[in-house]
Amino acid sequence: MIKIDSNRIFGLDLLRFFAISFVVVSHGLHYLPYADFFLNFMLDGVTLFFVLSGFLIGGILIEILNRTKFDRQELLNFWVRRWCRTLPAYFLVLLVLLILETLFTPDFSIYNGIRYFLFIQNFASPHPEFFAEAWSLSIEEWFYLLIPVFLYGLIYIVKREVKTSVLIVIISIILFTTLFRLYRYSICGTPPDLNSWDLNFRKQVITRLDSLMYGVLGAYIKYYYSEIWNARKRIVFYFGLALILLSQLSLIELISDRNSLFFSVFSFSLMSVGTLFLLPFLSSYKATPYKILKPVTYISLISYSMYLVNLTFIQTWVIGQMFVYPHVFRYFISSAYIVFAMYLFLCFIISFFLYKYFEIPTTRLRDKLVVKPKKEA
Repeated sequence: MIKIDSNRIFGLDLLRFFAISFVVVSHGLHYLPYADFFLNFMLDGVTLFFVLSGFLIGGILIEILNRTKFDRQELLNFWVRRWCRTLPAYFLVLLVLLILETLFTPDFSIYNGIRYFLFIQNFASPHPEFFAEAWSLSIEEWFYLLIPVFLYGLIYIVKREVKTSVLIVIISIILFTTLFRLYRYSICGTPPDLNSWDLNFRKQVITRLDSLMYGVLGAYIKYYYSEIWNARKRIVFYFGLALILLSQLSLIELISDRNSLFFSVFSFSLMSVGTLFLLPFLSSYKATPYKILKPVTYISLISYSMYLVNLTFIQTWVIGQMFVYPHVFRYFISSAYIVFAMYLFLCFIISFFLYKYFEIPTTRLRDKLVVKPKKEA
């Protein structure tokens, strides 16, 4: 089994559990009949991840900025900690997929892989079909890279105080990203189809950084205005749920009519704000007395691995190959429900082993790589 840290916050694990569940289930619904109907009930799990990630990483950054001198070594330490957590598993899956594509896919361009190593495959252009789920990981990595640099520049070059610098970065990026979506909508007009909307508005670094910054805004309010953060948490939580539901209903209605400013520009903002309003209550929900809910924490722990392998590796290279040899795997592909159940099982079991035997050991490397500040004599 996997050891659970006693300091984990169950409320945030619960949000992470729902986020990865929406992602994995929505990716696998095409195996089932009436997939389009069930997709109406799938929230945007990636936006949930973005806001939660911004909240957690923003909180770490704000604490570092207020606790230590945020010099170049501390900046490097921050990157080492984050990259030891995210990059090894990502690069492992990327290498496996590149090898498979090179060996078995005619005319596959290795150039695709180089862009993925640099996270530039979807910076300001549509994401390629290869390793399709990696679009959000690129956005996360640019967030880890850019936000500390902006803060460092404001604090040590422009000489702004920490509190002001954090707020400037939050507001600037939210405004820039939202206005950029508005600019793209005004130039390009209505996306001709859902795929075009998905690639040009939803899945680019330059159009989605604001979702992470709403999470940082939550960390900012929690740190500097704790009395506001802790006020009426349950009411704020229900209001957040209402906003998320409103966003989902609006998207369902507008899918058939994409000629909408809201659909291309503001739907992401509404979902992000709704998720932000969930955080005061969820971040205070430290533990659950119900042992039956332990699987929620386990799924939360392996959620990153599940995200990495669920679509391209499992669906294309594991299950997809079964359909290439139907005479061998005829039982497993005989029913849509069996295929869907097998997909969910593979997502769990492969992610469990990837987390336990690769993610955990590589994450521990950061303790060896982080340079501790020298003690003054």
